[in-house]
Amino acid sequence: MCVSESSSLIIRGQNSDDWESLYALLSLDEVVLNTAELPYAAEEAFRERFANPPANTHVLIAETGLPSGRKRIVGAAWLDIQPRPRQRHMARLTLIVHPDVVGSPEEARLLEAALDLGEGWLGLRRIEALVFAEDARALALLRAHGFELEATLRRHAIRAGHMADGCLLARLAHRQGEEGQREQGA
Repeated sequence: MCVSESSSLIIRGQNSDDWESLYALLSLDEVVLNTAELPYAAEEAFRERFANPPANTHVLIAETGLPSGRKRIVGAAWLDIQPRPRQRHMARLTLIVHPDVVGSPEEARLLEAALDLGEGWLGLRRIEALVFAEDARALALLRAHGFELEATLRRHAIRAGHMADGCLLARLAHRQGEEGQREQGA
């Protein structure tokens, strides 16, 4: 099923054979730098984790067409719904894109598709994202899409060989609707 399509970008659900392209994407130094994933995971361990995501994880894949007619995965978004019954209204968003797509309209379209999936189809009321405090571009992208900073996590993870702070951002679905209603009423 295709969620979004343009002349150059298709956003769709994950296929079981996408793990090889995801492995290549998550092995790029520029991508690993901005994720909390362990770098250079063994291929077998990666395949086990990403080939068939658990039922509470929803994955969107962004791919572009190459001049040869082949497809190339340029990004992915994961929504991990919290498994506890009292937290099933929320999910953690992870977004990765190829360095060629960073800061492009395609990156924003992948994020928008993930938000539409979470809020419009899965009925989520809260979507969280965790990014490095030094990643100003990711912070700006998320803020532009209604996320607000909730906490700074000191010495959250290792980034480029040093302990780095993380930022927890959240977007509340009902607040997005309220803002739209206020704008229409004004």
